[in-house]
Amino acid sequence: MNKRNLGNIGEEFALEYFKRNGFEIYERNYRTRFGEIDLIAKKRNLIIFVEVKTRKSLDFGEPIEAIDKRKQQKIKFLANFYLSKLKGSYQIRFDVFLIVLDKNNKILSWEHIPNAF
Repeated sequence: MNKRNLGNIGEEFALEYFKRNGFEIYERNYRTRFGEIDLIAKKRNLIIFVEVKTRKSLDFGEPIEAIDKRKQQKIKFLANFYLSKLKGSYQIRFDVFLIVLDKNNKILSWEHIPNAF
């Protein structure tokens, strides 16, 4: 399975989680020439920018380890770019959604970390 397919499994799970919890999904894979945000969700006046990390094994570390300071800064930059195109005032939050799959692509574990950075 390639990285994109693996990421799609995780993003789909995260997307359904946010929908079940009353969020409207504004964007999935919001892309600009500067980079990508996996999910952008909204509930009332709160917009959440979500980074989803999916792994099939922990051989190369925990999924959270892939979201270093540089990655966080890039997501914040992209969020500001996105917000500059919206009208109105919003509260914002940066969440992380971590997923580990088994060899059959079934979810072994997942964790949602609100306000991760």
